[in-house]
Amino acid sequence: MEKSINDSPKTNAIRQRMDEVRCDLDEDVQEIVEGARDMGKWRYYVRTYPWICLGAALAAGYLIVPRIGGKQPDAHMIAPAPPSGNARGMLLKFLGNLAMRGVSAYALQQAGRLFDTPVAKSPQNDQP
Repeated sequence: MEKSINDSPKTNAIRQRMDEVRCDLDEDVQEIVEGARDMGKWRYYVRTYPWICLGAALAAGYLIVPRIGGKQPDAHMIAPAPPSGNARGMLLKFLGNLAMRGVSAYALQQAGRLFDTPVAKSPQNDQP
């Protein structure tokens, strides 16, 4: 009875290695999919590159805000306008201002939670 090439130890080792590579490939594909999913979320970039995101936000805000047309502000431009209109208009302005303050406070609170990172406790601080 003669031995075929398919039964040699070298062939069996190659088959075993191919099975291992297939198993590893499935795990690698799952990791790639999870990484791609994370990269599609804006929070990934904020957590990974917080200072770059802050700089980009500042630059975008600078570019979005319109510039004053070269005029220097004078006392007439700076002085607040005298209250005019009826009580309903004043009440709406007050409520609008109040709502904007609430929204900005909520946004700052959420930003604080987003950028808040837990500090690792050292074993020295745990002992009384």
